[in-house]
Amino acid sequence: MDPAREPLAGGGLQRRPAAAARAGGGPQPPRGQRAIHPDVDPQPRPWPWMQKVAILAIVLLGCLQFLPATHFRDPNDPHRNWIPIDRSRNPTDSSNVVGSVDVFSWISCLDLRTLVVLTNSTLSSSSDPQNVSFHFLIPEGGNDKSPYYKLKLVLPDSDLTVTSQRQIKDKLNVATPEGNFLWSFHKELSPLLIAKSQLSKKRYLYISADSIVKGKIEDLGRMDLGTYAIAATEDCSKRFGDLVSMDVLSAIQRAAPKSWVSKEPYDKDACLLDFDVLLIEPRKLEKDLVESIKWWAGVVDVANPKDHIRLAIALALYDKYLKLPSIWKRADANADILNYDGPNKACSEDGRQQEQSSYGDNWKQYLHQKSETILNA
Repeated sequence: MDPAREPLAGGGLQRRPAAAARAGGGPQPPRGQRAIHPDVDPQPRPWPWMQKVAILAIVLLGCLQFLPATHFRDPNDPHRNWIPIDRSRNPTDSSNVVGSVDVFSWISCLDLRTLVVLTNSTLSSSSDPQNVSFHFLIPEGGNDKSPYYKLKLVLPDSDLTVTSQRQIKDKLNVATPEGNFLWSFHKELSPLLIAKSQLSKKRYLYISADSIVKGKIEDLGRMDLGTYAIAATEDCSKRFGDLVSMDVLSAIQRAAPKSWVSKEPYDKDACLLDFDVLLIEPRKLEKDLVESIKWWAGVVDVANPKDHIRLAIALALYDKYLKLPSIWKRADANADILNYDGPNKACSEDGRQQEQSSYGDNWKQYLHQKSETILNA
């Protein structure tokens, strides 16, 4: 029988509609609805092992969340650069907290007025005073408790410590040539003496006690030193050529141990280092730096003892320090750090103190008259 025809009740054939004939017969959907064909491709089956791989990948990615962070982004950085996290910092040590600034000062003739002015001027100029701490080293032989309590009475909210210089001396083996040399010039080399006892600190600022800070100390304390261990200002009132013959210096350079002399010729116009303001990272200091200074002090001859040791320091650190901006060079005016211009005590070689009068008014902004009475009690 023709599949396109169907039988009639009274005999004969009737042509089946074309769509029904193509579908092979069977019930037809109501008019206006689309027919569903059973010849659709079956659903693809995934490889059996792919599901296990996906589960394993999810577990591994979840485990990565428990690893410690290695980089962070500074929210104040417009470029959103990734910054590596320094693992050498001890999170329980407040001295190594990001943003903290440690200020050390060595005072040879104890006068608490200068320390109060240094502290108050630094904190009043800072945009982050809560993260600035002070560490004062006072002359040996005195009672370090009394100065501490007086300072805390006048500066109740400041973070400060007072330590006798004797503690530094006790840690220093003065019986050795290096220790004896360091203590012989402890006034001039006090920043390096502090470095010997502060190896646990990442960095610190050394500021001469008779200073008035007008600039933001955090700008100085957070400066990037790169590969250098020391950043310092320069004192160009005297230069190499003023203190030593350059011919003698060249002869020393040719004959000296190569590790202690510069590979390049010394510049006769090179300035000396100014040790009034220093930024130091003690862990980066060369282990033989003091020995190098001692060696230079023995081979150069300068009449003035102070210039002698300062020249030895400058030669040992030639091209090995970062130059601080000149604005941090201590001066009487137009600088971020000024000379203390108030009354102070001067000590003679035999230990006697003599009062010296003030020569300016800057100090009065940072020392109240009542505070001065407490300090002198």
